[in-house]
Amino acid sequence: MSAVAATGATSQHSRVGIIADTPLVQHLLQDVVVGAGYDVAVNTDPDRLKPALMHNETIRVWVVELENHDQWDDFVQSLLESTESPILFGDGVIPARTHEDYPRWQRRMQEKLQALAPAAQPAAEAPIFDLERLRATRPPPVYSLPESLQQAPKTELGPIWVLCASLGGPEAVKQFLDVLPAEVPASFLYAQHIDAGCVNALQHSIGRHTQLSLVHAEHGRQLENGHVYLVPVNHEIRFTDNHGIVWQNNPWSGPYGPSLDHLLTNVAAQFGARAHAIVFSGMGSDGAIGAADIRAAGGTVWVQSADSCVQSSMPDSVQQVGAADDRGTPVELAEKLLIWLAERVTQVA
Repeated sequence: MSAVAATGATSQHSRVGIIADTPLVQHLLQDVVVGAGYDVAVNTDPDRLKPALMHNETIRVWVVELENHDQWDDFVQSLLESTESPILFGDGVIPARTHEDYPRWQRRMQEKLQALAPAAQPAAEAPIFDLERLRATRPPPVYSLPESLQQAPKTELGPIWVLCASLGGPEAVKQFLDVLPAEVPASFLYAQHIDAGCVNALQHSIGRHTQLSLVHAEHGRQLENGHVYLVPVNHEIRFTDNHGIVWQNNPWSGPYGPSLDHLLTNVAAQFGARAHAIVFSGMGSDGAIGAADIRAAGGTVWVQSADSCVQSSMPDSVQQVGAADDRGTPVELAEKLLIWLAERVTQVA
């Protein structure tokens, strides 16, 4: 489908680009976008999208829904690295118009659009963080490992930190990981609300500059220090006593994958006081219940500061239930983590 210009009274500051690989999905997404008060700048499939449009500054948000995931890995990675506008990936399954879940899906998509770019607002009021961070040409400076950690005996497996993220999360998590040194004595589980077909592209973009090893949380893989494990979207995971990852034959509970509450509860149950969490930018309250479970098990919970989030609802919800020990920007949280780890080594010594 060629470019479509929608009618209406909205301004160019509310222009949205739609990318979908079937005409039906293109049509459904256009109805959602126009119904939320936006202009559709382009509505096309990946093959027909002109590369120059990825750099178009008047497109404030990209909405992407791809059914044939494996076919478009390279395209999604290129989009992540090229555009400076935030990208809203679909939930993976769009209910039929006649299905009872369709109004709920429509409302959720429109709420996410409004969170990323309120309709008809000037471009100067765009979110503080966007996917420009994912396409940076130079890696940022990496923090040095504190001396106490350099001299400490190497541990088989340090603390396990769960990185929870949703809307606006990729750029925040990338900022956090980019400044951590490879020798950090901790392991990380990265749980991002995203369509399953976009996980490979997410891995390539987030992992571009980090010193850590960013891998998929595959069945049977062992947790190791200095590794970041991308949590599967469609499979619940649990853990063995020797820190192995075990895929379950069932999806996550709740409307999102992966479910942050479900994952945090599983991690707290297995690792107890060794389990900790950071809740980054996101819409809704997923993670608040699980964060409370982490705290109850003796772990630590931090959240991203509201003014550095694309959408602060998720970290705000954790703070509202009393589960947040501290908050900060992604880079501040990375520095805080190194100090926290150094203090733990000193206390043990």
